[in-house]
Amino acid sequence: MTATVGGMWNRLQLKKGIGVRFIQFLGLGLLLPIAGILVMEGRISQEMTGAIFATAVGGVIGSFGKDELK
Repeated sequence: MTATVGGMWNRLQLKKGIGVRFIQFLGLGLLLPIAGILVMEGRISQEMTGAIFATAVGGVIGSFGKDELK
C-alpha cells in the first residue's frame, strides 16, 4: 500500500497523468494486500484468495499486448 501512496505522490510531483499501466498498478497495489489481510484474518477462504490473485494478475498480464499495439 505504501507503493500506491508513493506512486500517487510521484505522479502529482512530476505533474504526469495517470495512464493505463498506473491504474493497473494501483489496482494490484490495493487489491492484493487487502486480500492478503482478509485471508490472514480468516474472513475469506484460501481458494477465494487464489481466485482473486489469479484474476488480478491475469487481468494485468492479459492486457499488456493489447495496449502496446496502439
